[in-house]
Amino acid sequence: MTVYKSEQFNNQRGAVLIISLIFLLILSLIGVSSMQGTSMQELMSGNLRDQYIAFNAAEAALLEGENQAQTQYEAGTFDQDAAINGNHAASFALPTAPTWNAEYVEPITAGLGANAKELGFIIKVGSNSTGRTGTSDVQLESIYLIKK
Repeated sequence: MTVYKSEQFNNQRGAVLIISLIFLLILSLIGVSSMQGTSMQELMSGNLRDQYIAFNAAEAALLEGENQAQTQYEAGTFDQDAAINGNHAASFALPTAPTWNAEYVEPITAGLGANAKELGFIIKVGSNSTGRTGTSDVQLESIYLIKK
């Protein structure tokens, strides 16, 4: 059995303790910075999801506006002097419903002057939607041809 004398421990100055504390500090800084990076990535993915939801809702409203203009044209109730508009009653859980509007742009004709035959007309359809959080705002616009 080995017996240690107290004189052998008097030469120790605590270098291992200081080095281990510095190493612990470095590991803590690495851990904190990786947590901050993860939090930022979570925020970015949430914003991207909100943007996708707003885009899909605006696109659905745009299609509804095009269909409504086509339906009114076929029924003979489309007013070329006034824009038509509405809300898209979708199943998106949004704070406000996506909106759309359609307005007459120009007729499409074949021929010139009095002999011109109307083949249809062009309308401009726009839509607007916000995401679930209200921070994303998407506006879409299409030029739509309605044929006779």
